[in-house]
Amino acid sequence: MIRRLIIVAAICAALPAAAQDSGERQEPRDAAAAELGATTDGFVLQDGEALYNAACAGCHQPQGQGAIGAGVYPPLAANPRLEGGRYPAWIVLNGMGAMPNFNDWLDDEQIVAVVSYIQQSFGNRYDAHPTAEMVAGIRANLSDAVPEGDE
Repeated sequence: MIRRLIIVAAICAALPAAAQDSGERQEPRDAAAAELGATTDGFVLQDGEALYNAACAGCHQPQGQGAIGAGVYPPLAANPRLEGGRYPAWIVLNGMGAMPNFNDWLDDEQIVAVVSYIQQSFGNRYDAHPTAEMVAGIRANLSDAVPEGDE
């Protein structure tokens, strides 16, 4: 929990001001927020590679090789656990270990984009990408256990 708060605090500190509470995601207000690709409501980037670089590469590393330090961030490169779409989408939504959840930070299409990017990068060639409907179903049942396999 403390790690998640630190990550959120770091993201918020990079942003100049809180977004207005309109119920919709706000566009970045200045260059710093645009560079981060996020507002205080969530990420505004839509491209899977851009989302990976903004939200994932800091821990999983730019080439998906993973890291061990303040936490353990498993390699995504040549990772057979990414073969199906449900498991990696569940992890992005729920978080695991040192990884925070991105349930409130990414919408269904963004999760599809970043998971699909990871499944086709770093030596991975997996085609069972999640769908927005699959992600919405996982999101509706966040308390479900880690999926054993994909549907």
